[in-house]
Amino acid sequence: MSTEDHQRVENPVHAAAARTSTADAAALIDVVTAVPGVIGLEPGVATTLRTLDARLRRSDPSASRYGLVIDRDTGDVTVEIAVRGPLPLRSTVEEVQRTVRRAMGDRAAASPQVLVRVQSLGTAGAPGTV
Repeated sequence: MSTEDHQRVENPVHAAAARTSTADAAALIDVVTAVPGVIGLEPGVATTLRTLDARLRRSDPSASRYGLVIDRDTGDVTVEIAVRGPLPLRSTVEEVQRTVRRAMGDRAAASPQVLVRVQSLGTAGAPGTV
């Protein structure tokens, strides 16, 4: 293991990025939920239908999870999240996009398009928030 590889494993975001060289949706979930302000994934209709379709067709299960879908042809990622207030919504979404792009950087020659859908806004201490 080179010094650069060892340093990447020290940081949790870089450790997840090292694991996502095959663009595994499960690893990207860890990366997304580590972003400050993100309560968690909150699947909407789009990712739910794509995940169910992938399971029914028995296609690559590592590309689809409820709340996160990776398009294997284009490398584009769709993420549906719940965001905690009062952090600025825009900066949280931008950080999710940057983090996903960094995590997929090893795999993608071009920067993938990352679509972030905010499904709900939560406040600290509200029922249903972590």
